[in-house]
Amino acid sequence: MTTNDPVSRLVQAWATFDESLRSGCGFDEPAYDGLTAALRGCATAWAQRDAIPRLGANVLVDIFPATEANAALYEGEAADRIMRAAYDLHALAGRCVELPHG
Repeated sequence: MTTNDPVSRLVQAWATFDESLRSGCGFDEPAYDGLTAALRGCATAWAQRDAIPRLGANVLVDIFPATEANAALYEGEAADRIMRAAYDLHALAGRCVELPHG
């Protein structure tokens, strides 16, 4: 695995976004954008595969519950923004594992 493959990009993007929230630094918009781009990249790369890399699956499983848990560290609009992001990330994670049409 290199730093240029979809899984490496996903793992790095997820770590950056999650760390910002967990450490109390708030919602890092560039990190969120990087994570959504990495998820879209994985969805494209994995679209015709029968199986996805285990490390990628590990991140996909953690995205929603970890982001939801991080929202509890914040209040008001900040918490609401994080929860909206959790649902958007959940939808993108679903695209990574959806079955091909037809």
